[in-house]
Amino acid sequence: MKLVIGQTPRFNSYREGARWVADRLVSGDVLVLPEYWTGVLPLDVDQFREFITTMSEIAASLGGTLVAGAVAVKFGNFVKTVCPVVDKDGLLGYGEKIFPSAATGERKWVSKGEEIVIFKAAEWTIGCLVCVDLVYPELSRSLALAGAEVVVNPASVTQDRLGLWKSLGIARAFENSIYIASVLGTGYFYKDGRPAAGGSYIASPNGYVVEFGREAGIYVGSLSKEEILYARERRKYLDDVKIGHRFKIINLRR
Repeated sequence: MKLVIGQTPRFNSYREGARWVADRLVSGDVLVLPEYWTGVLPLDVDQFREFITTMSEIAASLGGTLVAGAVAVKFGNFVKTVCPVVDKDGLLGYGEKIFPSAATGERKWVSKGEEIVIFKAAEWTIGCLVCVDLVYPELSRSLALAGAEVVVNPASVTQDRLGLWKSLGIARAFENSIYIASVLGTGYFYKDGRPAAGGSYIASPNGYVVEFGREAGIYVGSLSKEEILYARERRKYLDDVKIGHRFKIINLRR
């Protein structure tokens, strides 16, 4: 699979961002954009529809499926951060950010999600986890057990956390025999002054990592089914979990 990574700056609007992506776009099977790449102000429902229309135009130019990053959307009296999956015909569906960040104060304005998404593209099964949801191993494992071969992770991560973020992706990929593709924004600052400086990567199920540096741009990675098959036949991690091996926790009291 030809996976296209959109490591973008943070824009003032989705229209501005869409022009930037369209000017640099290459063909591919799946394009993934970062979290909050169009800004952090929530879209209302009408704006979200317009956003999807614009994203479907990009998907048509791509010739594939677009994971349109992660955007905040106001649904009635609450806001959720969602990762829309779009093709040339429009919205296929979206997953939700299950655990908005407590550390950054995101939980003060974004409600917890309830649904994660899985979809088919180019004969691959792909799941989406938004940003900090990658920290929760249960979520990646749930997608892998549901058939995911790739988990994409639209995210916003500060420069001081890039080493940690890469380590998380390597662990999630290896323990689940899947690819993890984390797509990060670059060239902006958090409220506390910490910079976001790219660091997008693809971690393979066999412990290898392709990194895409700090510069804004459109990058391409190649994913192989053979990598998945080799990992699953050799290590049997998912088979072990499916079997549901029983064990006891022995609590030693003094």
